[in-house]
Amino acid sequence: MSFWIIVAGLLVLALLLLILPILRQPADGETTDRQQQNIAIAREKKELLNQQLEQGELTQAEYDGALQDLQTSLALDIERSEHSTESHPGKWAVWALVVAVPVMSVSMYLKLGEYRVIDNPQLAEARSRPTAANVENMSMDAMIERVKQRLRDNPEDAQGWFILGRTLLSMRQIDEAVTAFQRTYDLVGEEPGVMFTLADALAIQNQGSMAGEPEELVNRALEITPMDPTGLWLAGLAAEQNKQYKLAHANWSKMLPQIADDVDSSNEVKRLLGILETRDPSIEPVSSPEIVAAVTSISLSVDLDPGFLARTAPDDFVFVYAKAMQGPPMPLAVKRLRVADLPANVSLSDADAMIESMKLSAFEQVVVGARVSKSGNPIAQPGDLFVEMESVSSKNPPEGLALTINQVK
Repeated sequence: MSFWIIVAGLLVLALLLLILPILRQPADGETTDRQQQNIAIAREKKELLNQQLEQGELTQAEYDGALQDLQTSLALDIERSEHSTESHPGKWAVWALVVAVPVMSVSMYLKLGEYRVIDNPQLAEARSRPTAANVENMSMDAMIERVKQRLRDNPEDAQGWFILGRTLLSMRQIDEAVTAFQRTYDLVGEEPGVMFTLADALAIQNQGSMAGEPEELVNRALEITPMDPTGLWLAGLAAEQNKQYKLAHANWSKMLPQIADDVDSSNEVKRLLGILETRDPSIEPVSSPEIVAAVTSISLSVDLDPGFLARTAPDDFVFVYAKAMQGPPMPLAVKRLRVADLPANVSLSDADAMIESMKLSAFEQVVVGARVSKSGNPIAQPGDLFVEMESVSSKNPPEGLALTINQVK
């Protein structure tokens, strides 16, 4: 209620500033009196000129010039006063302003403003984001255009380019998807997940052929992450197309332990392995493939140094993550807590992957860390509190792994 009282007061003040100059315009009677005063003053000046001429103080030529100047000045004064009267807008303008200013101001504010933000600042951020209903009603093309606009404003956003590429690929806009993945690759460099995805898109663009750049990308990425299931699948596909059936069989066999929980995918790979075994009888059949050791989880405890407690609030977000020692800057696994949850025991695994093609089990050495985010942004910001531990084995993580947040970014 107090907000609207303030609004009403400001509107009254604005109206006074607009109306008072109109109300101060001279009335017609006042204008007439002013003209009479100007005429009287001119007569007095003419009499003075006459006396000066008679007394010889002015020559006839000087008298004639001064008289002409006096007459011209009087005519201009009368013309200005008459013009002022004619251009006077009249009291109807007052009533027009009294009605128009409040109606237009309140209408525009109700459409564009949000007075409740005074008591609830979060509404300002909420209004700046698209609502769930708007997103649901937005077409896929409109959503893609929104992402493209964001990338035009921030062309270095590698994650944005990657997401755009995945979306375009799902819509079978292959050429544009390849461009987006290529841009991501240019930004992040030799990052296996991006390299595998780019290779896959290039193969689709080339009618499924892995020959050339796609195969080269896959082979380089597998040197970094030899057990990545996506990379093994693509490498097996390239070998099969080259009629290197033993190599294809070896790559796809390594996949089986990693996709054991996905019955449909596992059965499909087994079917393909059977086809390879019929093509090359020298290939030893896979009956019960050896289980490749894969990380179950990295268990760790997270706490906040007591000396930093005053810098945080109970609802501040805490991101616990693992990322590759050498490779993508994007986390391989993330869990989100709050400061109020600390100390806490956390397990990071492939189930916490942000991107399906970038899993914890695909990297031998990782960095584990924890970060307090005042903004709630998963991307590190100046002023965030954090701690990191490098060279942690994802296959055989140490027991009793503990992180205490005690540094400032």
